[in-house]
Amino acid sequence: VALENVSLHLRAGEILGLVGPNGAGKTTLVDLISGAQAASAGTLTLRGNRLAGPASKRARAGLARTFQYPQLALELSVRDNLLLGRAARRMQNPWRMTLAAALGILRPSMAEDSSAVETIASELGLAALEREAGDLTLGEQRLVEVGRALGSDPVVMLLDEPFAGSDASGVAGIIDVIRTVQRRGHAVILVDHNVDLVAGLVDRIMLLDRGKAVFDGDPRECLASPQMQQVYFGVADETSEEEEVTHGA
Repeated sequence: VALENVSLHLRAGEILGLVGPNGAGKTTLVDLISGAQAASAGTLTLRGNRLAGPASKRARAGLARTFQYPQLALELSVRDNLLLGRAARRMQNPWRMTLAAALGILRPSMAEDSSAVETIASELGLAALEREAGDLTLGEQRLVEVGRALGSDPVVMLLDEPFAGSDASGVAGIIDVIRTVQRRGHAVILVDHNVDLVAGLVDRIMLLDRGKAVFDGDPRECLASPQMQQVYFGVADETSEEEEVTHGA
């Protein structure tokens, strides 16, 4: 069982950190929310509306995500990858997009998208917009993927280990994006192994262990909690082993 009875409520403008050791179920939870995997039970709602179906349908409802290993169009430029995020935003209302094309006003929309891409690139420190995504470092590719997600103006952004492989400036750029999403009144679910970084950034932490949520609350309280000590350092387990040895002797 990858996840068992995991339940969460995400408020508008809230940043939720998902932490836990490898195999805890963090990416699986993101996959289930985004529609990359199908849950065997449970329901998901966004702003009171039930979400179901494939990832593409959920993206149109306002979800955007990044992956542990960036999923970019490697043969396209950085600019074009970022523009894909803007195209996803327009596809949230395909009737409006069709009407715009029929009225001949799609070109101004494209100019607006180009301007938005320039702004996103500036926020992330992406200078070489004409470089192919396949020529970028892993850290740079993560920045592009985060930028593409931001371009769709999501209601909820799901970030799966966005800081891995990024240098200090890249980390700062991603943090700025997260704050931008929050300022817009939207929510972020952040998965990362750097617990200290997560705790200093999020409003709330959910600690997963072997598919179960063992803590959900204040970040600082989480870091000091017995659950954190047990999951990451095995403190409780070591104590138990010592008691067994003493009893056996």
